[in-house]
Amino acid sequence: MSGIFEGVSDVAGRFSVTLFAGLEEHTRERRASRDYDPREAPTVGAVIESLGLATGAVGLVLVNGAHAGLDCVLAPGDEVALFPPLGGG
Repeated sequence: MSGIFEGVSDVAGRFSVTLFAGLEEHTRERRASRDYDPREAPTVGAVIESLGLATGAVGLVLVNGAHAGLDCVLAPGDEVALFPPLGGG
């Protein structure tokens, strides 16, 4: 099956992770984005662990624009967005 978005996010069977609001400053590599093979990090929790983020450093997780939990299984082409805990007033 081909389409206009074929191969855009699914680069060689990988998914993308983007960190927002300075969260990258709390990782080992200090990079705002990275691609993963699902075999390296099959779940959101595994991604967070591989980034070296402390417990509680991530407050909001979106996978393909929808809220997701740490046990969310990731697949090629997924887009993961991680945000620190957000506060307001």
